[in-house]
Amino acid sequence: MEQAADKMPFVNGVKSMKCRKMICLFIISILFFGGLDLCAGVVNANDSHEFKEGDSLVNLLKDGDGKERIYKFTPGNKITATNTKLRLFINASEIDSSEYTVDYESYAITMRKAPDRGAEVSIKYLISPTFEWEEGKSGVAQIGNALSNGDGSTRVFKLTTNYSINSSKNVSLYIDGIKISASEFTFNYENNTVTILEKRRAPSAKSKIYFYFPKSAIIGTQSSSGETTANHPSTNNPPANSSSGGVVDSSPIKAVEPQFQVPSGASFPGNITIKSDGTFTANMNVTTMQPTYTSYLMVRNANGKVVRRIEINANNPSPFSLSKLGLPSGGYYFYLKTVNQSGSLAASIPQFVPINNEHPNIQVFIGGQKQAYEQPPVNLSGSVLVPLRAIFESLGAKVEWESSSQTVTATREGRTILLTIGSNIAYVNGAPITLNVAPQLINGNTMVPVRFVSEALGGIVKWDETSKSVVVFQNQPSIPTSAESEQAPIEEVVQVQSEPSSSSPILGKISKGITDSSDIVFVIDVTASMGGVIDYVKETVKSFADSVPSGSNFAIVAYRDINYVDLDNRDLEFFQFTNDKDLLKANLDTLVASGGGDLDESGLEAIHMAVNKLSESTNSKRIIFITDAPVHDKGTSQGMAGFFLEQIITELQTNNVIFDAIAPNSGLGYEQIIQLVEGNKGSLYDINDATTMLLN
Repeated sequence: MEQAADKMPFVNGVKSMKCRKMICLFIISILFFGGLDLCAGVVNANDSHEFKEGDSLVNLLKDGDGKERIYKFTPGNKITATNTKLRLFINASEIDSSEYTVDYESYAITMRKAPDRGAEVSIKYLISPTFEWEEGKSGVAQIGNALSNGDGSTRVFKLTTNYSINSSKNVSLYIDGIKISASEFTFNYENNTVTILEKRRAPSAKSKIYFYFPKSAIIGTQSSSGETTANHPSTNNPPANSSSGGVVDSSPIKAVEPQFQVPSGASFPGNITIKSDGTFTANMNVTTMQPTYTSYLMVRNANGKVVRRIEINANNPSPFSLSKLGLPSGGYYFYLKTVNQSGSLAASIPQFVPINNEHPNIQVFIGGQKQAYEQPPVNLSGSVLVPLRAIFESLGAKVEWESSSQTVTATREGRTILLTIGSNIAYVNGAPITLNVAPQLINGNTMVPVRFVSEALGGIVKWDETSKSVVVFQNQPSIPTSAESEQAPIEEVVQVQSEPSSSSPILGKISKGITDSSDIVFVIDVTASMGGVIDYVKETVKSFADSVPSGSNFAIVAYRDINYVDLDNRDLEFFQFTNDKDLLKANLDTLVASGGGDLDESGLEAIHMAVNKLSESTNSKRIIFITDAPVHDKGTSQGMAGFFLEQIITELQTNNVIFDAIAPNSGLGYEQIIQLVEGNKGSLYDINDATTMLLN
């Protein structure tokens, strides 16, 4: 009896561990393998069970028997002593590495002492790039894959997988354990590349990057030669390095839209050509553009703020006048940008463009900033001279003036320049240089040749004939082109058309038709392609609100066309009614065009919400609907489209809501939205006239 009593705690402990292990294995089976195939009566699995725990994979081995010291294990990945660190656990306690040895060739671990009978034995190894595992996320069986670690600059990562997949839908990306917004990366399943978009900072050094794709996207496994072995409904075999024998979902895969593959930087398929007559042409490679892409000419001022966003037509590279941009004199950065509905974007390298509205005065730009001199620059025999002290100090040089010899000495980063008034011989670190024009006094100011001074201090100097400007850069300018960098308020936004127009032509026309106090809801599509339109509304809505009868109230419904959960971007959001025009503008300012993909979710849900909010209004009721996409009628769209077009038309009519729209004037979007407009006493305006600027 005493012996039996002594054994009871151990037996109970084993039972407890066994219970926990059975629960763990059951959960793993449900999450990883999709549950038991009761119809077949068979579960195909390896002898080991492997699951992810933090940044490691855990492999459950057979229980101890008090005798066996050598344990075989079957990892889900090819592991070696150099690509990972393997650790041994018995009853959840880590064993000192001196107590066992690992044979990575035969995948066997030999312990100095055999584990007790019933002891739980497991190994854990760190996840390294290319390792794969199965994991249940949001109730969906997915394949996890470790991409290469970040290095602070790399944005394109290669997915090395044992599977062949045919879809980019429902994929997810985690960087250091944080889920990345779907609008901040793209996945190309054809060449297995994951691209971090410029709207997000490149993963920092040593960042761990995990990519997930659903098992339903798998169409086969990769052989060692790179060939694909197709999966069939009757084939339940896992890939060679898979830790599970889960059945691959062979259900039909929905067609996937072509991936956004426009390259950024120097490879961007377009360029801006600025001519000496003051015109420029935005040239785009039409073959790269898809119908759902939108392209813009972006203009930033010297401080990096967006001051113009001009929608351009890739099929119409006609010249346009710089003067029509209405930019004040100064330095600007021009670049081309292309975006798609899901927020993917690509941009060309920004180029510096000086604007001079003060001809024939000469301008000088250093590092993009326009210089202001008490004595204006002068042109002598083809050389531009500028005030001595101002140019040296703006280039970061220390200046010393010797009045007796009329000599100036400037030093910067190991370079010494010596100039003498009236002498065309200068010295750089003691070496003589002959100048085209000697330094001289003009109106009491010591003037020196800007090209010589700038180049002697390591700068790059260019003469811009169009603007009569000297442009100096000591370092290559770094101008951000990401979506986040454009969220600063757009300055001096104007509407450029063939003829001058008011600042709010569309909303101005709508306001003229409002003769009674009204409750008005702006229903705005805020997917990524709507950036220019949202900016247009932000800039013009306050004057619109001022022009409607007093007693009117305003609300906003913002929506994105997405059919997946995106914590960073709400798919439907309501801003309460207000008659405070500043609050209305502030609410609009919070809207950022991002996310979405013009997928199977509908603008009709947003209109339905707006009608409900208007149902108790005593004022006249009006909706102003703004979108560049169809509304996804439930009768023609799959997925999450929840309403028929006829239902919404009836709702609008029942509640006496006037419906205006700023929307496409052709295609499916027009065919659907015109029914909403004509059925509810409203007007439709072409969304192409509502961008910040439009090249004609």
